[in-house]
Amino acid sequence: MIPRSPASILSGGRKSGISLALNGSGPSAPGGISLRERLSARSRVTNLGILLLLGLCSLSVLINLRFMIFGGRGARSLPPPGFGSWTTFHGLTPKMLSENQPLPAKGTEKLNHLVVVVGHAVWAGCDFRERENDENWVLEDYQQGGSIKTFWKHIEKGVEIADADPTALLVFSGGQTRPTSLQTEAESYFSLAVSSGLSLPVLPGFNFSASNSGPGEAHASKAITADAKAILGRVGSGAQANAGVAVARGLQGVRMTTENFALDSFENLLFSIARFREFAGRYPARVTVVGYKMKKSRFEELHAKAIRWPVKGFYDRQRKWHYVGIDDDADADSLAAEYEGEKIKGFRLFERDMYGCHGALQAKRRMRNPTRRFHSYYTSAPELADLLDWCPPDEVGLQGVYPHHLPWDPRIKTDGWGRGAKSYREQHKGGIIPDPRWLEVHADRF
Repeated sequence: MIPRSPASILSGGRKSGISLALNGSGPSAPGGISLRERLSARSRVTNLGILLLLGLCSLSVLINLRFMIFGGRGARSLPPPGFGSWTTFHGLTPKMLSENQPLPAKGTEKLNHLVVVVGHAVWAGCDFRERENDENWVLEDYQQGGSIKTFWKHIEKGVEIADADPTALLVFSGGQTRPTSLQTEAESYFSLAVSSGLSLPVLPGFNFSASNSGPGEAHASKAITADAKAILGRVGSGAQANAGVAVARGLQGVRMTTENFALDSFENLLFSIARFREFAGRYPARVTVVGYKMKKSRFEELHAKAIRWPVKGFYDRQRKWHYVGIDDDADADSLAAEYEGEKIKGFRLFERDMYGCHGALQAKRRMRNPTRRFHSYYTSAPELADLLDWCPPDEVGLQGVYPHHLPWDPRIKTDGWGRGAKSYREQHKGGIIPDPRWLEVHADRF
């Protein structure tokens, strides 16, 4: 009897995969075997090898589970600069901040309508009756000679709208934009509204008295003496620090507040929504913006789209978006020049850079922040942290719109690309669609 080879004894009559590989046998060789037979051939694996394979498999499962649960963020070693963890950046107000805040005032649970009055300058006067005098304002040169009348109309209209709607919160928005005044645009507008003697919107259960701050009764303590020629922006000789508002009785009960960090029109809208969240503890269902009529297109076609606010939507049978435009009183030629200037210096810049984080728009924000103020909305409105940090490449326009979930737009849960955009993106590899007008030009293709 012919003895069996050692390989035959170990494999039970079948050659092992290792021996097949070593022998170089293949389907092309005479008597070769197929790949299937080679893979199904027996091989020797020790207990240690099995344990190692099981360990690697378990580790892989754990890593994938962590990725699924934490969305991949746990795999990153560090959160964005300035944040201690991903949690502080993506969803929760830090405990030490939240515990030091009182609960929203009684009556705020009924608020759902945000009314924004956009700030454009700083009123630093001491007498309401002099509100139409340039000398009581901190103005840019181009704002002299009539603009302040329009500013007051914006304030008056905002107060009127909010006072007529018990669900409205009036937010004056504008930061500390002038190196000649530590007062913000928003605070000065608030001061002017309180000192006006108008019927102000008040939360239920509060009694607000404007007896100490009626027309002509807001007194100041110290005049501004800076040389107007040596500074950026003009300070009128009658402009003074307004000290009248702080002593108004029941001031905490008015349905008005300030948003003190916005540096341009986009931030006026986004930051006011965040301020509503701070004040009421939730986000608004409706937004009304009061500003220049010539900026209506900028707000509706660019800013609202940049934050994906539903401008055509309805809430409780009322529109979710409304814009009240009031322009300067001027002749037709002057208005035409203003509209053309807005188109070139405002609309077109934001059309290319919808979040204002590049080039001229970024430079303008830096110029308007001479005292290096930082807003708090990353922590006080943490649901907006990603949006606040969103900065797509320059000149991508609508194709760089923030694509992820927002509190007021529950439709988007994933990457935010529509079917048409996805189809076009597949045909044009390389990420962002280059032409911001594509959605309008080619919308009928999908």
